[in-house]
Amino acid sequence: MSSHREASVKAWEVFCDQLKLAGGVLAAETTPGGELTQAEGLRKLVRMIRMGFEASLEYGNTDFPAVYQLVTPTTLGEGETSDAHYHQTIIDGAKTYRISGRRGEAPYIEFTVYAGKIGLDSTSAQVGAITEVDLKVKPDGSYELMLSPEPQPGNWIRTTPEASVVFIRQYAHDWSRTPDATFNIERIGATGDRPPLTLAEVSRAMQRTSAYVARSVNIWKAIVDQRRAAQPNRFFVFEQEQKDGGKDSPEMPTGHRFSSGYFRLAEDEALVVTFKPEEVPYWGLDTTSYWFEPLSYIDHRSHYNNRTVRQEADGSVKIIIASRNPGLPNWIDTRGHLEGPMIFRWSRTRLPVPDLQARVVKMSEL
Repeated sequence: MSSHREASVKAWEVFCDQLKLAGGVLAAETTPGGELTQAEGLRKLVRMIRMGFEASLEYGNTDFPAVYQLVTPTTLGEGETSDAHYHQTIIDGAKTYRISGRRGEAPYIEFTVYAGKIGLDSTSAQVGAITEVDLKVKPDGSYELMLSPEPQPGNWIRTTPEASVVFIRQYAHDWSRTPDATFNIERIGATGDRPPLTLAEVSRAMQRTSAYVARSVNIWKAIVDQRRAAQPNRFFVFEQEQKDGGKDSPEMPTGHRFSSGYFRLAEDEALVVTFKPEEVPYWGLDTTSYWFEPLSYIDHRSHYNNRTVRQEADGSVKIIIASRNPGLPNWIDTRGHLEGPMIFRWSRTRLPVPDLQARVVKMSEL
């Protein structure tokens, strides 16, 4: 056997051995043992292999970067909202990049530079960000955004040597009527084409991918377990999500605050969530599986926002979370799940997060 064959076989064997360890999350005592949760967990582990490998290799060359759609119907699991489109690009913070394209019509957009990506790296911290408030767009709808350690004219985010990823979030109340933004990225000074693959390059990416699967699934599981251990069927504004009076934390998106909880119901029960929101740019209520995957990322059957919800006559909101259709407005379909996280986003406002009241009722009482 040639040295190259030996190296590739060894890389594959190490990769498979490391992935075995990640599967321990399925057997953890805190992981629900029902068939639906276990099936979704097994699927999530397989999906994460693709997510990690794309970030580590397919889109991981910082001299020849590409902006790619990170969240799709089959690549989920970080508590995403159905109202957002998410893109990502991998960079080297010591170099200079230009992102350009069409702004699109999503009301809210944010470009955030991080030093490290949650799960892919051991730490993650926000380096800088720009939102629709400060993003300058040309009359023809195009934009340019520079990323570099040195100041640049126009739209610019200062990077540091530790900066490694740009995360792009767009939010819209109704994507069926909202043109998406477009994104192109180039490293200033890069020439030629991306070089051919080497065994060392692929082996490093596989090692990083297997580490990502194990690390990421446990990071988000720990967040869900925290909610699951608290009193169910109520909402909490967690301290780490609301610190400094609502000031954005390094890990959080720009301009968002959160209230969250965990629903747990019997088959003949529903959770009625009521609150009276102020007139704000955006709020949204999402439900997810135990694995933090939105229950209906595409068709929005398990999600409402301030434009899609039907309000009561007094301006209040009543949303019903249940596994069966109650025949009433504002039903969140749990898709067969009898438990899972609830995430309420309160965005682009400094008004206090509303008090969300929740009560469990029998379906027959609705």
